Amino acid sequence: MSYKFIYRPFVKQDLQKATAYYRAISPNLAKDFLYRIREAKKYISLNPQGDDIMYNDIRMHNLYQFPYHIHYYIDHNNKHIIILAVAFSKRENLNFYRRK
Repeated sequence: MSYKFIYRPFVKQDLQKATAYYRAISPNLAKDFLYRIREAKKYISLNPQGDDIMYNDIRMHNLYQFPYHIHYYIDHNNKHIIILAVAFSKRENLNFYRRK
């Protein structure tokens, strides 16, 4: 059985901000960023436990080519992968784990 992605409310905002940033530089760069997001989701769906646990069962997947991480945890009982954030890798404040 495959896992279903569940997104925390701020994930859409994270993606919109990052995409807008790259679009301001180049529309093609924004497309590349979104392609890397899809690529990362595919990897995570095929290998949910493939990334290291960073904190309290939260895993972090590094995005190829871009300085962003996808933070997620796995709900094995319900077969869900919960995406908590798509965060800029230089971000020092990890309070996005507590966002609702």
